[in-house]
Amino acid sequence: MSENPVYETEFVENDSDENVKNMDFYKKLRIRVNTFLAKHPNARFAGFLAAVPDVFYLMIRLMADKRVPIGAKVKVAGAVSYFILPIDIVPDFVPMAGLLDDLVVSVTLLNRALDEIDPAIVDEHWMGEGQVYDFIKSVLDKGDKLVGGKAWNFICKVFGKKQE
Repeated sequence: MSENPVYETEFVENDSDENVKNMDFYKKLRIRVNTFLAKHPNARFAGFLAAVPDVFYLMIRLMADKRVPIGAKVKVAGAVSYFILPIDIVPDFVPMAGLLDDLVVSVTLLNRALDEIDPAIVDEHWMGEGQVYDFIKSVLDKGDKLVGGKAWNFICKVFGKKQE
């Protein structure tokens, strides 16, 4: 996987300064994941790790989209905050496990927001592989394997049970 310059051009030219800062986080995240996957191409959950920057990008775009209801934006903002803040269930300094933790918590919160967002808007902003709703279901179905049973139970308790 390589960094796609279309993301940067589209994001920087059309969005506010705050979103440019978030884009810098996205680029650093993309580089971090790509570097890890280049060194460990057969890493467990590589497909999920590869999608972490895409989930972050989706959330930033949903927050910037005027068609997304404010209640959904608040939930998505919580997920973005969890990505950015250093305080996590699994600390970010734990190689890749910290990113999987960010992914699972963010997708759990994002899943709660999706009921309020037109699916066409979500699809429009998804830059990852496959269908976004299939990816979200896959993350939620494998949450316990991605972060471990105890962490998954804690995530479900704090952020709500997964929706089928």
